[in-house]
Amino acid sequence: MMLAEAGVRLGVIVDRLSPETGELFPGTSDLVMHLDTDTLLSRYDAITVERDTMPDNALVNSLMASPKAAIERTMAVLPDRLTQKQLLDELGIATSPWLPGTALAQAREQWGNVVIKARRGGYDGRGTHFLRTGDAQPDADENTIVEATINFRRELSLLAARSSHGDMAFYPLVENVHRDGILNVTRAPAQQLAPQHQARAENMARALLEKLDYHGIMAIELFDCSDELLVNEISPRVHNSGHWTQEGATISQFEMHLRALTGLPLKPPEAKGFAAMRNLLGVAYDTGWLHRPGYVHWYAKEVRPGRKMGHVNFIAPDADTLARQMAAWRDVTET
Repeated sequence: MMLAEAGVRLGVIVDRLSPETGELFPGTSDLVMHLDTDTLLSRYDAITVERDTMPDNALVNSLMASPKAAIERTMAVLPDRLTQKQLLDELGIATSPWLPGTALAQAREQWGNVVIKARRGGYDGRGTHFLRTGDAQPDADENTIVEATINFRRELSLLAARSSHGDMAFYPLVENVHRDGILNVTRAPAQQLAPQHQARAENMARALLEKLDYHGIMAIELFDCSDELLVNEISPRVHNSGHWTQEGATISQFEMHLRALTGLPLKPPEAKGFAAMRNLLGVAYDTGWLHRPGYVHWYAKEVRPGRKMGHVNFIAPDADTLARQMAAWRDVTET
């Protein structure tokens, strides 16, 4: 939906397709259409995804096999944490020490406290299990990887874009605060960064984008370990930690993604002062929010505990003003 909104300003038509049902939603409409695969492939100039994993069905396989889906190579590697880690190792990009899930006993002997992660489908804290020294050992599983527990200062992320012409653009590093494994707040740009971190993060992103011949926005989540950055996870799509760019940057991640896919020029993005995004988790919509500071973005989804129902963006000339704006939302908690 947010890609479709950005497309209107660029003169780019963005339609939404459910990969499970084949239902097609034109633009920002909620009207449902059905088009056969041949018509879909002839109608659109580019095919992209807005989530990390896709179902294995005839529709998805046909679309991903098209030259218009420049993301096929990326989706063959990044959604699986095992092949993602192998790619990072190949490129010499620093990440948490890891082993396949079947080597769990060896990992515990080497590192003590470890994290077990599902190879596919884990997000918002799902598919992640912390195992401490002395805990009973679960069965080894080839569908997982195991990582050493990292003592990190905070979590950061970088949005990077690469166009179909090979041009690149990078957003400033941002700081992410999670609650129960779910992103709660993003602050942009990240404050008190080590001088070398922005350049290091951009170099990591550049290597990944070029290796995968990727077109579009990619989000790279990082551990800030004071003197170094470690890659935690990679998402080949527009990302929740980039929602602040809608009002807080000179060009939103959604517009940048569409520019990259369609070969339009990539403008270097800049933050408009101090910005932040807060997720609205597991709450029902309240029109009273429209009297509060900030910009509300509502997703119109069915309310479920822990679900991202919408977000609020804040922008301010200084950190104190930003903090006051965000304080006005402290009472909005999950119902």
